Amino acid sequence: MSEKRFASPVRVLSPNSSLIVSTVWEAVEYLKRWPSKRGRDYRIARQHCLDALDGLRSARAAQASFVTAAKTAGLLV
Repeated sequence: MSEKRFASPVRVLSPNSSLIVSTVWEAVEYLKRWPSKRGRDYRIARQHCLDALDGLRSARAAQASFVTAAKTAGLLV
């Protein structure tokens, strides 16, 4: 699997500190441990990130969805 990098890293909150997410794979791993309510924006971000890993969507689109979900959940630093 090739590495799908975000255009710029995204800093999000984790249970004990903050975390920098730089790739689509890291975003998927963070979404697995999502520390907030899993609403519509979460589900869209998860699907877009999985689509990006499969080559069906760009890393840029996955990043945009991930940032929206993190912002909505109050997890964006």
